[in-house]
Amino acid sequence: MSRQPPLPLSLVNRQRFLDLFYEPDTFDLHKKVSVHLHVLRIDGGEFVVSQLYKELANSTLGYVLSRQNLEKLRQDPGRTVEVVNKVQTQFRKPDAKAGEGGELLLYALLEGHLGAPKVLSKMELKTSPNHYVNGADGVHLLLDDNGVFQLIFGESKMYGDLKKPRSSVKRAVKAAFKSMAEVHKGAFEFDTWLVESELLKETLDPDQINVLASILLPTARGQNPVTKTNAFGVFIGFEVDASTVAFEDLTVGEIEVQLRDDARALIDEATDAISKQIKDRGLGGYHFHIYAVPFLRQVVQGEIRGIENVREDLARALRNDRSDEK
Repeated sequence: MSRQPPLPLSLVNRQRFLDLFYEPDTFDLHKKVSVHLHVLRIDGGEFVVSQLYKELANSTLGYVLSRQNLEKLRQDPGRTVEVVNKVQTQFRKPDAKAGEGGELLLYALLEGHLGAPKVLSKMELKTSPNHYVNGADGVHLLLDDNGVFQLIFGESKMYGDLKKPRSSVKRAVKAAFKSMAEVHKGAFEFDTWLVESELLKETLDPDQINVLASILLPTARGQNPVTKTNAFGVFIGFEVDASTVAFEDLTVGEIEVQLRDDARALIDEATDAISKQIKDRGLGGYHFHIYAVPFLRQVVQGEIRGIENVREDLARALRNDRSDEK
């Protein structure tokens, strides 16, 4: 049986997405736990969030639609505008608590950086944009260097500092592990059932279907066993406080160094909290692929803007909603 991944990546223009970030810093906490810090490129003292919004908006078709429906669209390009409009309306209306942008970022990082193709995105299962689907935020599949298939259950959290400085990473970590513990407590059953029920929506040749079934379906695994393990993929969106930084007194290079160093320091401070969550929640037997992306907390026209604004602006971009533009 072939040991190649049975699913192609669905992320549109993988390299263009990765080029939005500097080379990632990786913190190897344990044998199966790594934190990948991805810092957006900096221009004029700001992260290039507008370019990120645009690239994520371009990725929504691959994120929302099954490969079968993507293939139907390629065969009937005249429906592109109709399908794009439908995909945009699947996302929730913009608000400061919107979490779907973080889920899309996790998808893009797991496919773009880790090379783990999406098995299931719950967006296509929603019956209305305000509908929540329980369980993990997404499911991906990775063939690792040891020839083991990891079925990766995703969780995304984006938190700001609020009234406590330098608190956003640890707050997001705590919330993410609480959600992952719930998925673990349910023995991954709900998400595994969804994966099985959606399997035949993928456009694959018979050999690929057989390989995928042997990984995911218990009955098929009994006939043609493969090595498969569950794992977790985590996205942490957090704040770097630049509200007191005098950018006008710094060179472009100095700004870049300061913001990147600040982001590294915040992740370094949170490593003990991550290890503690894994140990306390009895999750030490699993692989964790943790991705962290910082956003600025800064003063703009006399008002503090932070990750809540990022959530809202990103949600607006995903819906192509210009109703609040001035």
